[in-house]
Amino acid sequence: MSMFYPAYASELDNPERRKVLPIKEVLRYVLSLNMERNVAVDVGAGTGYLTVPISWVFKKVYAVETNPKMMELLRENLRERGIVNVETLLSSTPPEIPERPNLVAFSLSLHEVGDWKGYLRWASKADYVLVIEWCADSRKGPPREEKILREELIDIEGFELVLSQVRFPYYLVILRPKQRV
Repeated sequence: MSMFYPAYASELDNPERRKVLPIKEVLRYVLSLNMERNVAVDVGAGTGYLTVPISWVFKKVYAVETNPKMMELLRENLRERGIVNVETLLSSTPPEIPERPNLVAFSLSLHEVGDWKGYLRWASKADYVLVIEWCADSRKGPPREEKILREELIDIEGFELVLSQVRFPYYLVILRPKQRV
């Protein structure tokens, strides 16, 4: 994963982001999926913008982060909120998870993992994969050449599209791994 700098941590959870990307709406999409809610994995958890709300509806959440400073901020956030069903994992590669996840989520982090298609193959063991990423035309986020085009994600081999929603400057895609024969 490329590095998100902790100095910008306030950008991960602020009123402007909550207005443009309302977490309750994201949570409604997750709750509408036909799956058990035992295990979720939040890859690139940052300070917990998505980790915290999914911890309310999943029995166990694995929050994966590559940056030790960001991990400290996440752990402090979880501690302050009294959240005990989240296990934090410091890892720059797809982590070993003891259970099969029902949901793997990437909230503005898939473009940072390097081999994002490989990471999605790893995530295909889940019932669903949630991806929130930057729209290509947005001036916010990484440079255009680092952004993942929504069309490319929608057509990714091995998955079928469940939902595609644009809330500029972001888009949200939910994928379901295709059944293996």
